Amino acid sequence: MIPLFAESVPLPPNTPIPCLICKAPSAPTLIFSGTVQLVQAGRLRVFNGKTHQTMGFSVPAEFRGVESSDGTIKAGPVSSAAPGLLARVTYRADGGRNEVTRVLLLTIDQCRELMAAEHLSGTRDGCPD
Repeated sequence: MIPLFAESVPLPPNTPIPCLICKAPSAPTLIFSGTVQLVQAGRLRVFNGKTHQTMGFSVPAEFRGVESSDGTIKAGPVSSAAPGLLARVTYRADGGRNEVTRVLLLTIDQCRELMAAEHLSGTRDGCPD
């Protein structure tokens, strides 16, 4: 008969034990809001009129994270974020690349409401107006 449990073997003191279920911490998510300037396969560029800053983002090929605030677009491709639309981009800065994780299409009033709510919770991102 095969035993169900292996015998416990004491390890020497200070023996490093590898963590098999741990994972490396992922890059923190950041937010940038602005007007979509360019949408191409694998690329997104957004301009913030308030700070006069433009940011470019890489977009994974399988990305389906574009949503509209009114619910008409859910899990859409990056092509749903047409130039001229106001977008709130959530991304990770990883190895010098800004990789998109989510795009929320907003009106300027919705952006202001979201900014006010985040100000109360301690996380703040400015609207691009």
